[in-house]
Amino acid sequence: MDFIYSFTGLYIIALLGMVTHFLKKNIKGETPTEILNYFKDNFKSTITAFILTSVMFIAYHQMFVDAESVKDIMVIFLIGYAFDSTFNKYEATTEVNFKK
Repeated sequence: MDFIYSFTGLYIIALLGMVTHFLKKNIKGETPTEILNYFKDNFKSTITAFILTSVMFIAYHQMFVDAESVKDIMVIFLIGYAFDSTFNKYEATTEVNFKK
């Protein structure tokens, strides 16, 4: 249980938040690709989300993670989920129909 509250364990939880956002999008049918292709096709967005997740995780970990609580795990998970959600938006591939 100590591993979960270590820096590495909490960082893995943040990355799981990012992966969970992909799974949500896949289940809803917003992305037809598998996970590796999704991150490869959206490379710039994924790198941006990854970097900001890492920065926010480090800032949160330095300031607030003193206690071993479930709250910390949930906040760290949501950091990864939120940044992936923000930067990996659904990109419509269909043409836009304009009214004439």
